[in-house]
Amino acid sequence: MEKTLYSTPELARFLGIFHTTVRRWIERGKIKGIRVGRNYKIPADEVLRILDGHNLPLPESLRKYKLKLMSEGEGSSSARRHASALEKLLIVEEIEDPAIICRKKAIIGANEAFANLLGYSQADLIGRDVAEVVDSNFQARLVDLAQKRWEHPGQGRPHYKACLKTETMGKKRVKISIDSLKQLPDAFLLIVREY
Repeated sequence: MEKTLYSTPELARFLGIFHTTVRRWIERGKIKGIRVGRNYKIPADEVLRILDGHNLPLPESLRKYKLKLMSEGEGSSSARRHASALEKLLIVEEIEDPAIICRKKAIIGANEAFANLLGYSQADLIGRDVAEVVDSNFQARLVDLAQKRWEHPGQGRPHYKACLKTETMGKKRVKISIDSLKQLPDAFLLIVREY
């Protein structure tokens, strides 16, 4: 999976500074960051801009990302990727029920209600494999169900029963609604309701 968000400690390590300095720069608006719970994530475009601006060597993940941007046409692709990362995180934050956004098998966004339900922080959920939080029997069908919802909106069952793997209580039975995101066809939304 292509890495699109970096933590403040990762950027700090690339720059050779303390992560608290990166956090202050975000809070002062010197660099762009996305608040995730109590932490910040920095979009790959911004990390690339900062490292290139200081003529610092790029880690392997960013070298691949930069090559991909250059091959697709940096201007339009760069803006599109930055907006989509923000959209993913903002869409899930607007939902009151516990919810996550996934790309294939990885969690790319989680709201506070979902993090609280599982006993994790929001930042700890990002990048985690869905199989780590959803029962493996259900997880195997997730991508297929989401793809079908995207291809045929409004068809299929609206809710599916599954078990969440919580940090404190073991497994918790829930009803999950799966939806595709029209603006992000490679991602899908899971909304969890307890029963």
